[in-house]
Amino acid sequence: MSYCKYEVNKKTRVATLTFDKPEKLHALVPMKDLEEVIARLYDASRDDNVAVVVLKGSGRAFGAGYDIDAVRSRRGLDEPKRPPQRRRYWGVDEWWGRRGILQAILTCDKVTIAQVHGYCYGGHFEIMCACDLAISSDNAIYTHPGYTYLGIEGPIPLYVYMIGWRKVKEMMLLGNPLKAEEACDMGLVNKVVPMADLDKEVTKIANLIATRPLDGIVMGKKHFLMSMDMMGFSAGYDMASLSHTLLSNLKFGENEFNLMKE
Repeated sequence: MSYCKYEVNKKTRVATLTFDKPEKLHALVPMKDLEEVIARLYDASRDDNVAVVVLKGSGRAFGAGYDIDAVRSRRGLDEPKRPPQRRRYWGVDEWWGRRGILQAILTCDKVTIAQVHGYCYGGHFEIMCACDLAISSDNAIYTHPGYTYLGIEGPIPLYVYMIGWRKVKEMMLLGNPLKAEEACDMGLVNKVVPMADLDKEVTKIANLIATRPLDGIVMGKKHFLMSMDMMGFSAGYDMASLSHTLLSNLKFGENEFNLMKE
C-alpha cells in the first residue's frame, strides 16, 4: 500500500505530495514510507514541469510522526538487551542523515510548502520545519513528543536560526503543544488562515511562486543551501543523528517520565 499520493499539475507547475494513511494520522514506518517520500521529492527535483511541491496530509492531520511500534522496535525496547550504538544510529541516519528524508526536503531543487492542519507532531513537525514555507490552518497543533522524554535534541542550529535561542529551549524543555497562532508568532510557520481557506491560500501562494523562472528557483535553492551549510545546518543534522543515538539509550529514574512505558 502506498504511503503518499503524488500529483503534478503541468499547467501551474505545482506538484502535491499528500500523506495518505489517515487511519493512523500518517504515522511513518521506516524505511518503506521514508523511501517513498524521498523518491517523490527526487522526481520533483528532476521534473521541469514542477516548480513548487506542496506537502500535506489527508484526513484530519498533517501527520503524527513516527509509528510508535516502529520506534520501539528500532530502539530494541522489546528485546532483552539493548541494541548496539551502530544499529540505533542506522535507525536515525535515514531521518536526519545525508540521504535521509529531511535532507531530501532541504536539498530539493524546487520550492517546498508545508500545508498544515490538525496534528503536526514528531517527525511531521520536523518535516514541516525543513520545508521552505509553512502555511497553517487555525486548528493546527504543533509539538514533538521526543522533547518531553528525551530532552533537547534534533537539528538545533536550524531551530535557533528560525525562532531564536530562548524559544528553542522553551519549546523543548516545556514540551507544551503550540497552537497555530503561537507557532506563527514564534516563526515556525509563515501564516495562519481559517481551515476553510487553507487549500485556497496555499494554492494561491504556490501558483504565484511557480510563475517565477525555473532556473532562478533551482539556482536560488542551491545558493540558499550553500549559505545554510556555511552557517552549520548540515553539521546540525549530523549532530542530531549522533545525539539521538545517545539519547535513545537513556536510563529512566523511578519518577521520571518514560513515553514508551506510558
